[in-house]
Amino acid sequence: MSLGQLVEALAAEQPTAAQRAERLAADRETARQMLGVDLSDEDFDRAPDVLGNIYRIAAEKARAARGSAA
Repeated sequence: MSLGQLVEALAAEQPTAAQRAERLAADRETARQMLGVDLSDEDFDRAPDVLGNIYRIAAEKARAARGSAA
């Protein structure tokens, strides 16, 4: 398999921009229904990056645990 073929195969596995936008819209609609409030897209865009914060906190704890184990 050539490098070009590998790149094509990887690209085929990744969602397109349109697919990502469609998924985002569906996810936001699900969140609106579950929360029972009508949040605008702007409200979602201004919200804190909760998942990013969780990853950051987990990484900090992993580094601290690695440091104390040494």
